[in-house]
Amino acid sequence: MVVSERTDVTATTHSTTVGLGPRALANRRRIVAVAADELLRNPLASMEDIAVAAGMVRRTLYGHFPTREALIDGMLDEAFEQVGRALDGIDTAQPPARAIADMTVALWAVGDEFQLLLRLDEAGSRARMADRLAPVRARLITLTAAGQADGTFAGHLPPAALARVLTALVLELLNAHSDGEWVDAEAARDAALACLIAVGVDRSGAAEIARSAAEAARH
Repeated sequence: MVVSERTDVTATTHSTTVGLGPRALANRRRIVAVAADELLRNPLASMEDIAVAAGMVRRTLYGHFPTREALIDGMLDEAFEQVGRALDGIDTAQPPARAIADMTVALWAVGDEFQLLLRLDEAGSRARMADRLAPVRARLITLTAAGQADGTFAGHLPPAALARVLTALVLELLNAHSDGEWVDAEAARDAALACLIAVGVDRSGAAEIARSAAEAARH
């Protein structure tokens, strides 16, 4: 049986979309999707560029997102809604090493949803992203503490520090993979392997756990 803790990375999304009708919600999501494509192609794309690409007048765009910062927040919301859904299925009752491997594979599967956000040079976007990652880090802190308590993980760093290391490692591996600096057909598996080694699991044991987690995610 899967036992999971609710990862509330979607709280902002719910607060910003509450009360929207189906049509307005569909328009909002279309804008976010188009904006992601446009900003990936041209990080300096203006709100007018995005409105044209979405096939709507600027007034409609500004009705949903009055500023470019608000649009970036909307993109963050959509990205972390996907992250929340992915992590809600993680079995937190299993051994900590396997839970962290499963989390890494799950995050990798939705990495494209927020990959663009890491590439945007927006003032404050990193801080807003960090806020949304806080629930993920909280779960990682719990798991790393459990792994240290049972001797699975190294104890040279406190759980909170290890949680930050793991979060940063996954995000930077996504960057490296996207930029072509790291070409790997089994990237999710090897990202999980890297995370397990980072917390002190021996390589042979980490390799088997990462392989099993990646295989399970495919079924």
